[in-house]
Amino acid sequence: MRTKQLFILLTLASFFVYCRSRGPIAANPRENLPSTEFHHEPAKVIPWFYGNKSSRGLDRQSDVSFFEQAGLGAGLLVNSKLDPQWNGHKFFYYYIDFDISPQYNPGATYPGTKQWIFSSYPGIMFRTYTPLYLKMHFGFGMNLRYNQQYYDRWGVYGMMGLELWGLTSSVVFIGHPGQQNWETEYRAGYMWAPVEWK
Repeated sequence: MRTKQLFILLTLASFFVYCRSRGPIAANPRENLPSTEFHHEPAKVIPWFYGNKSSRGLDRQSDVSFFEQAGLGAGLLVNSKLDPQWNGHKFFYYYIDFDISPQYNPGATYPGTKQWIFSSYPGIMFRTYTPLYLKMHFGFGMNLRYNQQYYDRWGVYGMMGLELWGLTSSVVFIGHPGQQNWETEYRAGYMWAPVEWK
């Protein structure tokens, strides 16, 4: 009985999660074309939850698959108004997130000791639409790490990814001044933005 109640509760929760409505029309689409999320008033705040897999602290990309490096994070996109010429095309956001993920610090045996890193990615982001229900997001900003570690505690990043009915897939490239290797982070998650059903 308890399993059935849990199933019903999860089904209702997922239904309400997917039912975030779009705002009123801000720009009319071209004749005979359907309106998208980007023709409507934007959601002011969009929460984003994700899991990540990173290559932090590994100098050889070929070694990434041999080590477990999964982390978790949550972010927030805060909409900022663009000029009316962009209505129907894209939205602009200030972005911040916080995550925890592993990094390997150099040691006697390669790749070294594993350490959990707390970090955030303040920056800016754009969201736009593509064909076949897909939406795209891309942006850049600072990478900040809060606990003591061997590598630099700040850097720059670039991010790009796709969305399908709220489900997201992204890749993040991170560079640190004074370090030769670029880190790569892959993310999969859920963004609570208005969903396009047709």
